[in-house]
Amino acid sequence: MTRLSDGPFGPSGKKLSELSDDELRTERERRRGAPLPDAQRPTLQRVKQYLANLELSPGATWPEIERAYKRLRDRYSPDKHEGHPERHDTAVELSECLGKAYGALKAYFRE
Repeated sequence: MTRLSDGPFGPSGKKLSELSDDELRTERERRRGAPLPDAQRPTLQRVKQYLANLELSPGATWPEIERAYKRLRDRYSPDKHEGHPERHDTAVELSECLGKAYGALKAYFRE
């Protein structure tokens, strides 16, 4: 199975983790056509943080990202914690963070 970080990316043939933000942006534009607006374009550091939020390493494949999101979404579903107000509030917050991370990664890596 090919991992997202295996590359090669760009004219230098670097791995994903070796690319600077500018190189990453250029590679993304080359592969996907129109770039995301600056306000929606996460930095490489933010992508790594989103992967960490999903309990994944930077070299995760897209199927691994989807599985992790679904597993964590089910684990922290606010519906499972309706009887405990503090746990429910925490679950809502975690669900929002997971959704944001998944949405950003989906926009970043979609083909």
